[in-house]
Amino acid sequence: MYNESFKNLVNLAFDKSTQFYKDENNLNKPNPYFVGFGNPNSKILILGKEKGFDESNLKQLQYESIENPNEWKNYIENGIISNRTKFYDSEHYINVFRPYLAKMKGGHTWTKYYTLLKNIYPQIEKNENEFLDYAFLSEINFEPSKLSKIKAFNNSNRIELLKNDYYKSFNVIICACADYLTDNQIEDFFDVKFESDLSNPSEKLKIFKNENRVLINTRQLSMNIKNDYLIRISEVAKKYL
Repeated sequence: MYNESFKNLVNLAFDKSTQFYKDENNLNKPNPYFVGFGNPNSKILILGKEKGFDESNLKQLQYESIENPNEWKNYIENGIISNRTKFYDSEHYINVFRPYLAKMKGGHTWTKYYTLLKNIYPQIEKNENEFLDYAFLSEINFEPSKLSKIKAFNNSNRIELLKNDYYKSFNVIICACADYLTDNQIEDFFDVKFESDLSNPSEKLKIFKNENRVLINTRQLSMNIKNDYLIRISEVAKKYL
């Protein structure tokens, strides 16, 4: 079942979302209280930069952002911990556990996430995005974009959510967001301390720790990412699982 930390996060996100969308000016805007996708009981949290679609795609925005806390709340209240059927009568979107069953093109971020997690959990199959059973995914920036728009992140609503205890409850946090967050923000949001910098050119790899958990700050995991880099990230992560 769902742990109390996740239930509390979803309730907070649902309440804050309700307030946010009471303002008619916000009706078709991305949800700063978007929670995430995947397995909320997993040991690995991956935080990307932002969703890679144009927010003018209102249907995708509704399914992947606006209604995300509401969908999680529905599953929690009905005791549903896994689902393979569509939550909406949608063309492609499935649900928050596995948003899509086929979204694995070569340079796509999810392909890199799959490869990274496959290095940690060799039993993962590539079909139907099974890697989502082994991690929880969310984003630093809640505003979707096909190209990164921001140089520094400082949205107060999103920061409030990211500082929630749930996001600090994972054994491994992979902040695959390059320089969206400063070292000070990482330490503040996730209650960790900088440990070491193992970066190579174009391969950011900063390590932060707190007792028995680790936060790994990497570049965005998409496009021309080398497998050796993903292996290096996975080797750090495996020590905490």
